[in-house]
Amino acid sequence: MKIIKIIGIILLVLIGLFLLLGLIAPKTYRVERSASIDAPQELVFRHVRYWNSWQGWSPWAERDSSMQVTVEGVDGQEGALYKWVGNPKITGTGEMANTGVTDNQRIDYHMRFLEPYPSESDGHITVDKVGVDSSRVTWVMEGSYGFAERVFMLFMNMDKMLGADFERGFTLLKEKTEAEQAAIEQLSTTIKKVNFPARTFAAVQKTVSFSQMQPFFAESFAKIMEAVNKNRVRVVGAPCGLYFSWDEGTGNSDMAAAIPVNRSFKAEGIQMITLPRQTAYTVDYYGPYEGSGIAYLALDAHLKKLGLAFKEPVIDEYITDPNAEPDPAKWLTRITYFAQ
Repeated sequence: MKIIKIIGIILLVLIGLFLLLGLIAPKTYRVERSASIDAPQELVFRHVRYWNSWQGWSPWAERDSSMQVTVEGVDGQEGALYKWVGNPKITGTGEMANTGVTDNQRIDYHMRFLEPYPSESDGHITVDKVGVDSSRVTWVMEGSYGFAERVFMLFMNMDKMLGADFERGFTLLKEKTEAEQAAIEQLSTTIKKVNFPARTFAAVQKTVSFSQMQPFFAESFAKIMEAVNKNRVRVVGAPCGLYFSWDEGTGNSDMAAAIPVNRSFKAEGIQMITLPRQTAYTVDYYGPYEGSGIAYLALDAHLKKLGLAFKEPVIDEYITDPNAEPDPAKWLTRITYFAQ
């Protein structure tokens, strides 16, 4: 009986100590890190705003190669969800909801961990303009502890653990955006101002998801060439993509697969698109199609520097035939922007 009494006293002391620690331990936490990046505010924020871009610099995506991510809603807009399922020992399962965006400046989000340990927190990332081509990025996460969590967190350093992840994320973001900025500056030196001649295209136009562009082009170009040959029309240039809109939020583009021809004609499913003679800016991009975004950014920056506004459509001329040149690094795409 004496042993039982002693055990009972010890248990009461431990419970009392646990309750006392729970009362005196911090109830909330805040983790904050900042970093300088030698890239323009707009360029950095593109990677911060869109959930689909987080995979390119997220420290957790880097650490957990098994993590599967889905994005729901209009990416980059309030309400968009970033959901992940990963290794329970590394990233677990959870979701982040975009709770507000200030263009080129700040994104707010609410994070919910579902497995292995449920928890919730709020965070935000701000991108401040420091110079013409430099930015200051700040990442903050805040939350509160349940009673039991408070005790355990007395023996763990949330700021050190989560702060290390923030720092790694900023390292990856810095590497990515500074490399992009260097490529943009290099391409900017090759941009040409040209007199775009009046041109007529035989085209198939529709709204296409980014993931379906390749099959859309393959099917449409075959359809156009069949109509061209049937109507004895002459092709006067390389196959093109005409882009009338590009929505990174929805992942869709109003676009046309188009081939320049010497005259208009009528054919089922084919429309004629005529662009007038006008001033344009072009840049030659060599490489796989999925990497051509850097050329658009270079043209965006060039027009902004000149104080000019972009006018649709953007034209991609696929100068190199992939069937004739197997090396994607040698594929030439000539990109044309119209300005007003």
